[in-house]
Amino acid sequence: MDIKFYLKRPKALTSSIFAKIHYDGNTLKYYLSESINPACWESITQRGIKNSKLFPEFPEFNARLDLLTHTIKNTYRKYRNDNDNIIPTIGQLKSLLDIATGKSQVERPSFLPYYDTFIKRATEGTRISPKTKKSTSPDTNKGYITTYNHLLEFQKVYKRKIDFDTVDIRFHADYTAYLTHTKKLALNTIGDHIKRIITIMREAQSTGIKVCQDFESDFFFKPHEETDSIYLNEDDLKELAAHDLSNDLRLDRARDLFLIGCYTGLRFSDFSRLSAEHIQGNFISIKQKKTADPVIIPIHPIIKGLQEKYNGQLPRAISNQKINQYIKEVCALIPCLQMMVTISYTKAGKKEYETLPKWQLVSTHTARRSFATNEYLAGTPVLTIMAITGHRSEKAFMKYIKLRTAEHAALLQKHWQQRHDKQG
Repeated sequence: MDIKFYLKRPKALTSSIFAKIHYDGNTLKYYLSESINPACWESITQRGIKNSKLFPEFPEFNARLDLLTHTIKNTYRKYRNDNDNIIPTIGQLKSLLDIATGKSQVERPSFLPYYDTFIKRATEGTRISPKTKKSTSPDTNKGYITTYNHLLEFQKVYKRKIDFDTVDIRFHADYTAYLTHTKKLALNTIGDHIKRIITIMREAQSTGIKVCQDFESDFFFKPHEETDSIYLNEDDLKELAAHDLSNDLRLDRARDLFLIGCYTGLRFSDFSRLSAEHIQGNFISIKQKKTADPVIIPIHPIIKGLQEKYNGQLPRAISNQKINQYIKEVCALIPCLQMMVTISYTKAGKKEYETLPKWQLVSTHTARRSFATNEYLAGTPVLTIMAITGHRSEKAFMKYIKLRTAEHAALLQKHWQQRHDKQG
């Protein structure tokens, strides 16, 4: 960042002063409120007032220019730190400088109206996520709307107004208790609601709105627990693929769509819209709907078989709701999926346990999890799998992998055997 000061009218009797700010390919002219006699101006260095009898306050004025330089740099750095290194626009930087220098005061909206505007910007696609640098997906926006509606209901029973200065530790405790005992939500769902509120607070703060800092405290936490999710192993998938469903085309198509998810690792929103235009030789090339990131996936032999079955095409899509219903019907017919599985979760503040047949826990998301887990077990490099699934960190990916203790032991034994074979 380069900052220099200039006179607007250097030949006039008095002239206003502006800072010319160059940063990341942008230039902002930022005017000071004072005017001076150009005869007092240090035209060579462009840094302030020269030692002049015409302007005896020149030391104080020069100190003010130094302070403004410091303020400009700090304002710029703070914006980037608070917004995942995004570069502010010229308009954004000017508005923030007006606030920092006292030229204007932030007209602070209250929390709920600000949240409402946040949702409108998100649904219109004008809000860009600081993490992905892209517009947020419709599913993400739906989550924010759900949280907003819960807050409206909570506001009716809450003893204080929900505002930027009251979203504090007390609010966190009361709102979490409300979602737990009144709405009877699961622990991870509550964590999602808290996470969205933190995002709203952080964005508001980055625009200069004064907010309660409790949202950055460890006590303003996002409740979370590891989920008991299943995957279908290779034997499960082989039996599923081999099952004859020729007498029920509805279930046959649902099964085939599900298998595409199992052998591509794509989300339902992507594998359900695959068509011939996404096939390029022996690869599938598609831009993921959620992240807008392109991905290239080799075509698995199972999918090649499905192409032949559908005359060079892929099965026509059905809704997520219907495929979740139909795939359970299909899996209920598969003998290996009759095994009982116990899952646990926290709901309404209580630990719940359920023992269900494995087929009853299958959904479209099971396909993506099955792909990741099976490839991991097969020894495919983690970074390669992540390139397909879109996980941005190995830590997040490893949480996605669902292996039982016995499977971890078997995997270790397999690696030991491979090392022994190489040494022998």
